Amino acid sequence: MNLTTGQFRTRYLVWITAMSAFITGIPLNAAPVDAAKLDDATLAAALAEAEERDKPRLCDELVPLTAEVLRRAPAPAPDETFAAANAELWCAIDEKRYEDASSTIERTEATLGRQERFDRVALSLHSFLTRPEKAVARIDVVATTDGGEALTKLPQDVIFEISRSAFKAQRTDLLLAFWSSIYSARSFRQLDPDVIGGTGINLLKAKADAGLLSDKDNDLADLVTNSNAYAAMLAQRRYAPLWPYLETRAGDNLAALLTLDRQITATRFKAQPNMTQRFAAAIYSMLQSGELEPLIDATKAFREPGMDYNGLDEQIAWAINSMAIALRASGRAEEGLAALDKLASLDPNEHSWIVNFAINHAASLAGEERHEDALKSYERAQPIAEKQGSTYARAIIAGQRACSLQALGRSTEAAAVLTTLESMRTEAPTRAIGFAMCSGRDDLAIAWALEALADDTHRAGAISVLQPRYMEDTPPAWTDPQPHLLLAKSPELAAAFNKVARVVPERFAPLGGKARLGPKPVGSVE
Repeated sequence: MNLTTGQFRTRYLVWITAMSAFITGIPLNAAPVDAAKLDDATLAAALAEAEERDKPRLCDELVPLTAEVLRRAPAPAPDETFAAANAELWCAIDEKRYEDASSTIERTEATLGRQERFDRVALSLHSFLTRPEKAVARIDVVATTDGGEALTKLPQDVIFEISRSAFKAQRTDLLLAFWSSIYSARSFRQLDPDVIGGTGINLLKAKADAGLLSDKDNDLADLVTNSNAYAAMLAQRRYAPLWPYLETRAGDNLAALLTLDRQITATRFKAQPNMTQRFAAAIYSMLQSGELEPLIDATKAFREPGMDYNGLDEQIAWAINSMAIALRASGRAEEGLAALDKLASLDPNEHSWIVNFAINHAASLAGEERHEDALKSYERAQPIAEKQGSTYARAIIAGQRACSLQALGRSTEAAAVLTTLESMRTEAPTRAIGFAMCSGRDDLAIAWALEALADDTHRAGAISVLQPRYMEDTPPAWTDPQPHLLLAKSPELAAAFNKVARVVPERFAPLGGKARLGPKPVGSVE
């Protein structure tokens, strides 16, 4: 289970800052160049020298030099205009003057026309500055010019961040226009598989939100290989026009869909075996496909006694997390716990993502009914989450602690922790439903479930949580309560659920969730 933790920074800002750091380096102890005092030959030589630096001095060297060249030119060439603008742009970014940077691009393109070299940074700035309408307009130009060739050069993070920006602005019209532009590009089939699949998912969602979805949209469904997204569409009534086709395409246990996804991830990993993201995706796809033994074999190196986890990156850590889940499902929970403990023991100052695995280690101990050990592990996770985690991470810790305390008969303490969770649960509303249940508060769980179903932002998550356990798409990482059982306890909740969703028929239970070893909560129904 991937926990969305860590201090939030938009990916665009991270990318912009990284690029700025790359081209500026450590500022030199030099005064700004007075370019106006240089004769033409000296000016040209100074500019050539500045441009040849591995890490140019932007604001105090390139900006005045390129501006002076432009000023002296009787009829500035486009390259001279672009060079001056580019220096000004990155100087503004280096100084975190993002509005000025965006204005520089607009002013330059008003003179020169659209500059493909500006596409990535322009889109980044539009998203960061919450201007999704401008980002969508630019994507349309990118997608329709020269067959959309420039679209293939955009990193997928850029594309998905624009979509998130439009979503946060609650602009279904922009989402529809954005993904339609990408889908219509002649270069569409050349895009990254994640973007192709994301186009199907997001365009279907935008059409459903706009009331435009029909049984004619099967071509978009064909793009989707993500089993989580597919299961969500099988559950949500707004996708009902597509249910017959979705069911036929996926097959029993979503086997056809999972096989396709497995093939895609394996092919991508084979093509880029040194890219840790590809390895992690291939391992997770094995987990979803129920290929536990091949997964355990493929991750054998991470269980070697002398394996040093210090040099691992976050993607490999998630592969180890998948390994731990597979080991538990194969009756080897202790080996998985040992691996998670090694991850959770890394220095959080060197590995900011450790908070995810500190939480997962504690939750996995609780899943093995080792609640005293789980509470100790949560004590390790808490300060990491306080320093480097999000409110979501802290809410998960509070909820899981309440569950372990309740299991140990410490109900008064559990109730106090649940009160703490109440103030944070808007960050993890659907997980909070289960936490209330295992704390002995079904009444609270029902109320929170009703609240989530009524919220446009959290409805999809609530529908997923209220599905029967058989709809889990991987073996359980730990033993969770079953919010699905609440539907039988509350006619009001059942009515609210049935208005927007259905219980997905059991024949579509994903392959990966079939291995369900580990303790089961009292009253569970398989």
